[in-house]
Order: sequence, then structure tokens, then C-alpha cells
Amino acid sequence: MRGTEPEQFLLVCDEIPQDIVLLEVGPRPLDVAKALRELVGGGLWRAKQTVTQAPPVRLAECVGDEVISKWVGPLRDAGAVIQLRTWWRHRPGLPPLPVDRP
Repeated sequence: MRGTEPEQFLLVCDEIPQDIVLLEVGPRPLDVAKALRELVGGGLWRAKQTVTQAPPVRLAECVGDEVISKWVGPLRDAGAVIQLRTWWRHRPGLPPLPVDRP
């Protein structure tokens, strides 16, 4: 027979969702727009409109490591400054985490 102690569980998440945020376009905005167009499959005009908005621009929300590795490399190679923000950080009632991945 078990004691009266409550059971405790530890939940482990292998993949924490992240938001991909464009902080700065960098010196080559057209290259960043071309990279974004290749990732999302849209038109160049729309991609250029997205990257020239006042930063920060959330490019993707609640994505896993597979999407992050696919998106971040080409955008950074094109000169963009990208930040990964933990997804639940923006949800009301939850405390912010101390550090985001660079």
C-alpha cells in the first residue's frame, strides 16, 4: 500500500516551439527578401514588403527545430539578424524565460 504522499511527475519536452523573428534586414534587403520568398514560396514583391516592415517582424510562430534549421540558415546567410524566441514567452500569465537562443 502506498503512503499518503502525492505523486509528482516531470514532463520532458524534446522540442520547445520557437518564434522566428526578423530583427534587422542588414545591408542586403533584396537578398533577404529572395531567401524569404524561397522559403515561403510567395512572390518577391510580398517578401520584400515583409522584410521592409518596421522590425521586429515575426516570420514564423510556434515552429520546431526542423523548420528553424531550414529557415534561419538562409536568412542569416543573406544578411538578416534573426532571433529565436521561446513560443510561450508571449502568452499571457506565463513568466518570461531568462534567455533566448541567439
